[in-house]
Amino acid sequence: MSPKDARITEIISEFSEIFTFARTRWARYAEGVHPELRGVGLMVLQLILKKGPVTATEISQMLDMDKATVSRQVANLREMDLVVAEPAAEDKRVTLLTPSPLAQEQFVKIRIAWAESYHERFSDWSMDDLEVLKLGLHRFNTASTDPAVDGPAARCSREQNHGLEAPPRSEPDAPAA
Repeated sequence: MSPKDARITEIISEFSEIFTFARTRWARYAEGVHPELRGVGLMVLQLILKKGPVTATEISQMLDMDKATVSRQVANLREMDLVVAEPAAEDKRVTLLTPSPLAQEQFVKIRIAWAESYHERFSDWSMDDLEVLKLGLHRFNTASTDPAVDGPAARCSREQNHGLEAPPRSEPDAPAA
């Protein structure tokens, strides 16, 4: 095995650790929003919070997810009083989804908890260390040109940044998928 192959294997192992950490936190945060909420539902809710008002079809397209799956998740979110569905003013056949006040309140708590967990992990990192990590992750996330593996995160990152540094955010994003 070449040194580069060995290093890539080590990086894959580190990504596995990150995914395990994120999945565990994601499940905990979903449960914190509502005891019956699971990961996919949290992902749909997060998108509604960021993009709402939005239709189920738009969610399906943005998440590259089957519309039936999205519809089930939206129905569950409505039952949990986390999403409000209203007909669009310009076309009553179209249903627009927006986050409920309860969902908005819960996501403020999640954003704070998520930021705290990352601040804790990065507490002894320098600004240079953080910048190198950010640039490396951005480069990795935008490197895919294969449509089969070019997921929503990579597309959004390219669309938002166009190769430019993103402006600083006043508050951290909610957990990512």
